[in-house]
Amino acid sequence: MSNPELPPDPEALEAWEKLPKNAPSPQALPPMTGGTRWVWGLLIVVAIIIIFGLLQGRIG
Repeated sequence: MSNPELPPDPEALEAWEKLPKNAPSPQALPPMTGGTRWVWGLLIVVAIIIIFGLLQGRIG
């Protein structure tokens, strides 16, 4: 079931145009790295576990 195209509401458009158009504050923006620090830390831990697992298999 598709939605029919509705014509724009002139009153709503006028109210939207009257709203203040400010740039977002730094507090409203997401962090630039997006949490990649946690991903890198997790990858390093997984790599260490894999290396120790391979060494255990070769020695034992």
